[in-house]
Amino acid sequence: MKKLTIAALLAAQIAAAMPAAAADLVDARSETAMRAGGFAGARIRVALDGAPRERLRAGVTIAPTRHDVRSDGSASLRIGEGLEFGLTERSAPTFSYAGQPVRDLVSPIGPNGRRQNISAVGWVAIGVGVVAATVFALYALCGQGEICDTDGD
Repeated sequence: MKKLTIAALLAAQIAAAMPAAAADLVDARSETAMRAGGFAGARIRVALDGAPRERLRAGVTIAPTRHDVRSDGSASLRIGEGLEFGLTERSAPTFSYAGQPVRDLVSPIGPNGRRQNISAVGWVAIGVGVVAATVFALYALCGQGEICDTDGD
């Protein structure tokens, strides 16, 4: 029995490690095959144009990809912006979602240049409101018999 369990666990690990293949989408007008996929791994970005932004950025990322293969044989691979934990030479490590730091998404910068943070009391009020709305919706659905068995069966 132990050997069968170990073999099943190993088979499950091998099956989970196999890459998932995306479907080919062919556009009849341009005869282009497009494959959508995903990228997970380390990424290093180096700015070669000499712009004043950061010159070097490294990070661990999970992002969508798009691979286009045209009828003439040319191909292009594009890696999008996903969820990234990155390091730059000028700033502290940051989490980014879709190319924007999560810090800016949670507490945006106001018109005067200062961050508009939500206080701890504000977060508690938001949490209490979400819980109250959820409990009210569940109570209403249960009263209608949608999610609770009120027939006594």
